[in-house]
Amino acid sequence: MSQTTQPKFPWIQDRLNDWTTEDPEFAFAVAAVKVLVEVLTRSGATTMMELKSELDDAKEEVKAWNKDIISLSSGCELFTRFVTRASLEIQDFETCKERLVQRAERFLQIASGSKRKIAQLGQGFIRDGVVVLVHGFSRVVTAVLLHAASQNKRFSVIATETRPSLEKSPPSLGMASRLADSGIPFTLIMDSAVGYIMPQVDFILCGAEAVIENGGIINRIGTYQISIVAKEFNKPLYVCAESF
Repeated sequence: MSQTTQPKFPWIQDRLNDWTTEDPEFAFAVAAVKVLVEVLTRSGATTMMELKSELDDAKEEVKAWNKDIISLSSGCELFTRFVTRASLEIQDFETCKERLVQRAERFLQIASGSKRKIAQLGQGFIRDGVVVLVHGFSRVVTAVLLHAASQNKRFSVIATETRPSLEKSPPSLGMASRLADSGIPFTLIMDSAVGYIMPQVDFILCGAEAVIENGGIINRIGTYQISIVAKEFNKPLYVCAESF
């Protein structure tokens, strides 16, 4: 008879659920770091070895919350690098903990403003009369489009259905809902219609689940074929993503 292992940090799942419910556009990498900072501040560890063990357990619980979200793992690994670097630089344990909290808070401050900064920088690409093709529901792409609309720019969006999806509702519905609420004209198309619609498009915006070391991206299935079609029609494709 197998026994179910009880989580060492049962509050982690609740915390992640609360944050994403309160703000559906909350960055998952930021959520991961916030959780690990809270583990750090709550910890009763007296040595770096004990602290690392606690953080390793917490990391597994964060990643188990949703194993399909790459940025959760990325946020955890980023924080691990903070810990490793600080432990090598600072010998005193309590001073090391303080420095870790300071670095993490600085990271969270920068990360929280990155989406807003990208939205502002993206305004140079969106001119009156352009048609933008989007794929999936990216928080950052949405921010770029909504900011442009708030600047009274007149443009329209073509959004793919982004299927298949294992989520309760397809990503396209989230994007369509935000566009409709903001009064941005949009057309929803099947993924297979990208080649047909591409001549009408001025450029493509997409997000990224992850940006890898060689500059490539990991994103929703279908992004690769869209990039191939865009290249054939000489249409620019821009990736909007935070860098952590």
